[in-house]
Amino acid sequence: MLDATDLLAEMVAIPSVNPLLPGALPGDDEQNVAAFIAGHLRSGGAEVELQEVKDGRCNVIAHAPRSGDADDAVILMTGHMDTYPAGGPRSGYELVREDAALYGRGSADAKGPLAAMVTAFLLAARSPSRREAYVVATVDEECLLMGARQLVSHHMRPTLAITGEPTSLVPVTSQKGIIRGSLKVRGAAGHAAYPKGDTAIDAVARLVDAVHRLNQEYANGPAHPVLGVPTMTVTKIQSGGGMNLVAEEVTVWFDARFLPGTSGERFAREVETALRAQLPGQDLVMDALNFISPANACVVDNPVVSEFFAQVEAVTGACEPEGFAYGSEAGVLAEICDSSLVFGPGDARYSHGQVEMIDAGELDAATEIFRRLLVPTSDRGTRHAGNPS
Repeated sequence: MLDATDLLAEMVAIPSVNPLLPGALPGDDEQNVAAFIAGHLRSGGAEVELQEVKDGRCNVIAHAPRSGDADDAVILMTGHMDTYPAGGPRSGYELVREDAALYGRGSADAKGPLAAMVTAFLLAARSPSRREAYVVATVDEECLLMGARQLVSHHMRPTLAITGEPTSLVPVTSQKGIIRGSLKVRGAAGHAAYPKGDTAIDAVARLVDAVHRLNQEYANGPAHPVLGVPTMTVTKIQSGGGMNLVAEEVTVWFDARFLPGTSGERFAREVETALRAQLPGQDLVMDALNFISPANACVVDNPVVSEFFAQVEAVTGACEPEGFAYGSEAGVLAEICDSSLVFGPGDARYSHGQVEMIDAGELDAATEIFRRLLVPTSDRGTRHAGNPS
């Protein structure tokens, strides 16, 4: 069986670019790496199924039943296969090893975490006593979370779901949700030779100022103890205007991040209401959202979560859970499990960059942490039931 580093090398060598990203080439989506991962798992004796998501792109789902005197906890480990296109020589489709540094596209985000999960899963499968477990390689995390959304239709009901992302071996137990969409504002069209007041551009200026004021309200309002406050950011402004023409309509794109305890749809309605209150009489339309990533707050009093924290500390010497404002599959997977968190080797600062790398020591440490969780050595008589089907 390949160790985690060799498995990562094989996975990095297979392009698996999300086809929705700029620069993606035909035939370079997740299908080839999914076939490789499925074959690797089957060669290790795992039960494997392919769950089609879209256009032949499939989640790879491997299952190992409980055996021996392990408890009833069900562990789900997921990592996504899709990456950004290759960048420079240290973010290409060949794993470059320099001492403990492993360079290559997807090494940190998220083939490294996935390699640790798959390796731990196959190691645990050799044990006569192990927890029921699933390891899943998903598609489309980088764009629309289609793989994770399809996965929740599966019959599994885990006690704990761990989303593999580069967190420097720090458990991430809370994360902001994300909504992305656009607002349309209208105003008088015109020609620069005959200026008119209150154009759509003037309306955009007022809208951007209203977003600033909204962020100030958030900053002065209730804050999450780890995640802070909600935010809204204008990311792009687009119109059909020209060199000397003012368009009648302008589209303003935004990315807004919200706290656990609400849904993306509800937060969008709250944002729209707040902006309308600041812009009375303005012709303002919020288009349908084009992306929602649910927020997540892990149920940390789950005994299996406590055990996972103990294994992290035993292997790394420390365990201080944190939160982050990035997106991940954890909020989606929270729909089907008792507790959901994010964890993995690698540093998120290297994700998608011209230099992408992971530390080999962290990769091995993550593999051992996952293996220990699947093959517990204490409290074998305790039973932890998952959610009812």
